[in-house]
Parts: sequence; structure tokens; C-alpha cells
Amino acid sequence: MAGKAGGGDKPQTRLGVREIAKRVGVAPMTVSRVLSNPDMVSPETRAKVLEAIEKAGFVPNRLASSMRGAGRMIGTVVPPLINSGIAEQVQGMSDECHESGYSMLLVQGEFTREAEEKSIRTLLGWRPAGMILQSFVQSDAARALLKRSGAPVVEISEIKGRKPLDMVVGVSNFETAYAMTMHLAAKGYKRIGFVSTPIHGNDRLQQRRTGYHTALSELGIANHDDMEVEVPITAQGGAQALVTLTDRHKDIDAIFFSSDTLAIGAVQECHRRRWAVPGRIAIAGYGDMDLAAQLFPPLTTVRVNRYEMGRRAVRQLLARLGGDRRSPTITSLGFEIVDRESA
Repeated sequence: MAGKAGGGDKPQTRLGVREIAKRVGVAPMTVSRVLSNPDMVSPETRAKVLEAIEKAGFVPNRLASSMRGAGRMIGTVVPPLINSGIAEQVQGMSDECHESGYSMLLVQGEFTREAEEKSIRTLLGWRPAGMILQSFVQSDAARALLKRSGAPVVEISEIKGRKPLDMVVGVSNFETAYAMTMHLAAKGYKRIGFVSTPIHGNDRLQQRRTGYHTALSELGIANHDDMEVEVPITAQGGAQALVTLTDRHKDIDAIFFSSDTLAIGAVQECHRRRWAVPGRIAIAGYGDMDLAAQLFPPLTTVRVNRYEMGRRAVRQLLARLGGDRRSPTITSLGFEIVDRESA
């Protein structure tokens, strides 16, 4: 038989900190401490509170706690996650946060001053304990906001360039690109192209291009702007760049791609055209993503431990939050040229 209109099970009342406190017989502040600073509560009381929370199915209001400054949250701004290297960094940050009892709040931004400032304002509105930012902060207004916030900051990925705001964890992208270009030249390649994603506003790619230019200059190889191409970070972009450069220069014998994703697209395009790699043209990438070693032929690339970079950035933030003022301003993780069959 149908029930009356509006009948059925009544919605359960949403429990809050005060209701949990009443059930256990403790002050609301004690429940809040169990959620945000459990070490401040005795093990016996903490166990009772956690048991009550479990039985009640209570979900704490993280927004409210973070607005009171009690949140254990690390904020980060990242570019589009289609970049596999960035995804590895984020995974490293997430794992370290999780193991340390922190949450991670991620905002995706673009490489413009306006987008950067907007993203930083958004994160600061959540009152994070610390911030991890991709590359050096460009906007003076954003730098001022971060300094006024008092939260420790790690700028990640690049260690050279603008003066660090606080701490930096990463590699010298200049040195990575310089080393790869020299590596290709040492193997006998003389007409070396360079392909990257859009460089404007991206200090990492700017440093890689400068490293490439410097190596060519030292080798006495003519550096022409038309030996470079900027494309979207997709396999299709890499294929298009290969076609563009080989159409421009019939004698080009090697291309250094600023991303493995681009390089893999170029290798696939070579297969479609029945071009031998490296017989017709050598291909080198950047990042050493999982597929790089499984590609045919296996991809020569720059190996950077992005996952460890993310973890190290979080560890340095937490050390600073714990009162350790000895954390280095600049932490370099180094890199490796992985020589495989594609070049």
C-alpha cells in the first residue's frame, strides 16, 4: 500500500562536532583536536572520540576547520595534467601528504601572470599550511600575497632563474637540455632541431631552449630560429613538429623534443612514413615516462625523478612547519641522459 505524500524514511540529522562531543562526554574542542591535532589528546580519549565518529558516520567540515586555520592542507598550482611529468609530481606530493596526515588542494592554472595570481588567491583563501608552485612565481603581486600569508612556499621543477621566494626543489633545465644537445652532437648528429610546447611564461622551457642554444653555439653549429617549433603537448603535436621540421630542412638528422609525449608522436609518424629511426632521423625526448623504454625503438631521453621531486617538496614544507629552519633554499635532484636506440 502506498504511503502518504511526503512519507517514507525521514532524513537523518547531520551530526556536528558538538553532537559527537555530547555522545562522548567531552568538550567540542577535544573533538576538534582529535581531528586536527590528535597528538594533543590522550590515547584513551582519542579512541573514544574516534569510535563515536565511526559509529555516527560523522564527516568533519573541512571548510570550516581550514577557515579557522586548523586545517592540515597543502595547496598546489599545476599546469594541465596531460603532461605526464606533472602527473608524476602530483602523485609524489599526494603520497607524501597522505603519509604525513595532510590533505592536498590542487588548482590547475596556466602560464600567465593573471592566471597565476588568480590561482594563488584561490588557494590562499583556503588558508593552506604551505604552498607548492610550479616554477618561479612571475607576478610581483602574487609574490607579495604569498609573503604576507606567512605560509612556507616551495617553487618546484626549476632551480635557476628568478630569485626564489622561499625554497626551490628541482633541476637545472638549462643543464638538462645542454647535456642532451651535446650528447646528440657527440654521436655525430650535426643538424639538431628543437621542439617544445609553448614557451611563453614557462621558465622551465625557456631554460631548456637556452641550454639547447648554448650547446649549439659552443659546437659552432649555426642556430636558426626555423630549426625550432612550438606545438601542443600531444602525440599529434609531436608528429606535426616532425613533419614541419623535415619539410623545412631536408638535411635535419636529429630532433630533441622537450617532452616524451611529443617524441613518441614523432616516432609513430616516422613509422607511418616508413622512415628508419635513427637511420633517417634520430629522436630524443625528455622525462623518461614508462612508455619510453617500451617504444620501438626505445627512446633516448632525459630522466628526471619527478615523483621524488614532489615528495621532497612536501617534506621540506613539513620540516619548515615543524620549526626546522635549516631546510636548504635550493635543492637539486639531478638528472640522467638515458641513451637508447632512437638516437
